[in-house]
Amino acid sequence: MQISVNPYELPAAPRDCECKICRGHSGIVALIDASQSSIDFRAGKKVDPYVGKPVYYYRCQACGFTFTPYFDTWSVDDFATHIYNAEYGPLYDPAYLGARPRYNANIIFNSFGKCRENLRVLDYGSGLGMLADLLREGGCARTASFDPFTHVERPEGVFNMVTSFEVFEHSTDPDTLMADVTSFVAEDGAVLFSTVLCTQAHIDRGLQNWWYCTPRNGHVSFYTPESLRILARRYGLAFHSFDDAYHAFYRPSRLPIWLNAV
Repeated sequence: MQISVNPYELPAAPRDCECKICRGHSGIVALIDASQSSIDFRAGKKVDPYVGKPVYYYRCQACGFTFTPYFDTWSVDDFATHIYNAEYGPLYDPAYLGARPRYNANIIFNSFGKCRENLRVLDYGSGLGMLADLLREGGCARTASFDPFTHVERPEGVFNMVTSFEVFEHSTDPDTLMADVTSFVAEDGAVLFSTVLCTQAHIDRGLQNWWYCTPRNGHVSFYTPESLRILARRYGLAFHSFDDAYHAFYRPSRLPIWLNAV
């Protein structure tokens, strides 16, 4: 007997999987073409051609963490070739080339500038290293950069401020990322980071309509306050949000001088 094949059948994907943060039950909440990028949202229409590769996003019913396993088997070289290549900055993330480092430097100086002479800063996921340069020029005691794609040499020692701006949403393994980021934090230090929180409203409106959900930009993981609190507790830290994009991990028993000054 001949078995008929449905020509419209999509590649098989599990309906459910385990949350990468709390191991809770996670179900599919979106299906997006791998080509979706920030260009589409800036233009208000689809710009790059569809590539026909479905990226499934799952949301944990317990902690709300939203993620895709699509990139889980990719190597650093795969990301460097297909995501963070020569087109990445100019086309998909122009703020990466200067506007974002300057903006974040201003945030640090405006919020914690009184402590700048005491700031020992590591910018984790530093891109081109511009933020560390700006902070050094602004009078910080020590600055360093680390990024597996650009500044691959790991710095020595620990820092009382570890920044990680627009990094967490790029990670396929939040727990491993958290372990590495916190390994650089001194006893009198904390982590200052940014990632836009994923609310139920974003799910209800459809992730495909959210400007932040862009697989071509390498955005693979979206967090809730609860998911970030779980990560923090795993490493003996507390979590605080300044707003829906900027946050901190810190030791409740010993606030760093810069965070205590807020």
